Amino acid sequence: MRHVVTLVPAVALALLPLTVGGVAFAQSAPIVVSQANSLAARLRANLPNRGAPGSRFGGATRGSCVMGNQRLTALLPNTNLGQTAVAKPTFFVFVPTSTASQGELVITDAQNRDVSTTVVRLPAQPGILALQPTVELNPGQDYRWSFTLLCGADGDDPSAMVSVSGVVERIQPSTDLAKKLAANNVGDRLSAAVDAGLWYETLAILADLQRQTTTKDMARSEWQAVLSAVGLDAIAHAPLVQ
Repeated sequence: MRHVVTLVPAVALALLPLTVGGVAFAQSAPIVVSQANSLAARLRANLPNRGAPGSRFGGATRGSCVMGNQRLTALLPNTNLGQTAVAKPTFFVFVPTSTASQGELVITDAQNRDVSTTVVRLPAQPGILALQPTVELNPGQDYRWSFTLLCGADGDDPSAMVSVSGVVERIQPSTDLAKKLAANNVGDRLSAAVDAGLWYETLAILADLQRQTTTKDMARSEWQAVLSAVGLDAIAHAPLVQ
């Protein structure tokens, strides 16, 4: 059963100033990042070294679903796999200019059984969308997620659609990690997510920080560095859209 929902709202984060890995997130702080100890380098070093089937980039389709040279892109490491410690992780996709007015997020389990199907109304402008499943994911399991632009005349023509897909592994965090991820200070939560290699939490926190006036410039710089570190330079500067 399909559920039509709006995009994930921003989460207010007002615990400022904060410091992560020696980088201060403050309104007047200069953007100076140590490359050896940057968030991007730390995250990349801690990501799982196993890969998974999937496709970060949407391919060509019949017709003119996607216009221009940009492609539908899943924000994932080049292994197509990211880990999370939360029941409802946030997925990010870059949606280029297209003829589609809706997209579909589908979650399946390891036995290829549908777990969640959500139809999302797309904004008019291209950019990066934040999406969540409608059900909780179980710890210790891998799930495949895919996002499809519903480009057919009636949204039901598979040959006119374009998709991306990847895998999310929900881990069971240790007591210490769970405590750090629940810290009051957003900088501590971000640092814990980065050092645990939690791809989805890292992006979600950086996305939220970009929506705050006092942290948006530094968070934007770190966001771009993270995406560039995994080969997503082409969409690293794309705006977050609701």
